[in-house]
Formats: sequence, structure tokens, C-alpha cells
Amino acid sequence: MKPPLLRALLLGGVLGSWSVAAPSADSATLRPTFGGVLLEAHLLPGNAPSLTGVWADAGHAKLLRCAPRCQVVKEIPLSGPMTISQSSAYRVVLGGTFKPGKRVKVLLRFGQTDLIAVDAMVTAATR
Repeated sequence: MKPPLLRALLLGGVLGSWSVAAPSADSATLRPTFGGVLLEAHLLPGNAPSLTGVWADAGHAKLLRCAPRCQVVKEIPLSGPMTISQSSAYRVVLGGTFKPGKRVKVLLRFGQTDLIAVDAMVTAATR
């Protein structure tokens, strides 16, 4: 991510954090999958209507709708608390190589202004 974009995202997060019902995420983990990792988290959207972007050091994540097949979407609609995982209709996948046990800072954008940073740990692959 280029520095001016990062500054704009962080500034937007500071300004967006002044909203009455700010979004949050808890219990975030990254589960290895083909070509990267799958974000698993419980999202509390606050007043935000959707999850519109996810970033990490590896770059921009793909937002997917997987019903019946996975397709890239521009946003994940949120009407209330939602869990994204391997078994949910919506998924978030970061491409790249990640080592189990590594902590990764993940930036989530809700709507157009609300940004939150989440610390997620890469879990061991399970087969």
C-alpha cells in the first residue's frame, strides 16, 4: 500500500471512529487456505451497512460471496452481527504466504469511512 493511501485510510479511521455506533470485530484468526489465508471473525457493524474493504501487509483481500460458488464482490452487506468463516456465505481471503503462529494486522473498512485494525493470528493448517 502506498504511504498517501495508508495515511488517508488511517485518517478516515480516526474521523470515522467518532460515529455513535462504531463497528468492531473480535476473535479474528487467519486460517490457511489454497493460495493464502481465510479471515475468520465476528463482525459487529455498528451503523455501517457493509464491509467494503480489508487490507494487510500482503495487500488487499478479496471479498467473496460463496453461495453456491465463490464470486468476488465489492462489499459484504451487514444487517447486524455477522460471523465470517469457511462455512459462511460471505468470506474474506488474503493471498500470499503466511506462517502458522504469525500475528498479522488486518485493517477492515466498514461503509466509506469507518476503519478498524484487528490483530489476527495465523492458525496451523488442519486437514
